[in-house]
Amino acid sequence: MYIIKKIIPLLTVMLCLAGCNSGIAATTPALDTEFNLSAVYKAGDFSYSCNIVKSAESLSVTPTSTNAAGMVISFDGREITFNKDGMVKSFERGTIDSTNPAVVLYEVFSNLESAENKVPSEKRELFVYSGKTSLGNFTLSQNEDGTLNTIEIPDADISVIF
Repeated sequence: MYIIKKIIPLLTVMLCLAGCNSGIAATTPALDTEFNLSAVYKAGDFSYSCNIVKSAESLSVTPTSTNAAGMVISFDGREITFNKDGMVKSFERGTIDSTNPAVVLYEVFSNLESAENKVPSEKRELFVYSGKTSLGNFTLSQNEDGTLNTIEIPDADISVIF
């Protein structure tokens, strides 16, 4: 009887602890630092399909559904390059509009990579990261399997759907 009196409280504590969640950080999938994904880029009422490629050095956007289809727009944090059918033109960052898709997405992912606290909030099977770009605050949502879901920059009326 003495053993049962000691084991019951111990089992109760163990059952209570078994139901505890250790927090979102333990189950959060990692954000890929390099990828090649298809997406729909929306800016206001205008949208187009594109491929987005992120490497360690740069980010590029290649429209696939507009007159600019096939033009590769790359940004490395300092210089933006437009490449269409072998014709290449580069510009310094300060001479290009901040709403350029390569610049916008580069800023989003650079912000996430340099963020001290990368722990997202959890909303209905999505992990949501927040940060700030030169165009305003953004949210990036990630699916439970680690794939990207959306990027929203409400102040600029820009969204990206993966």
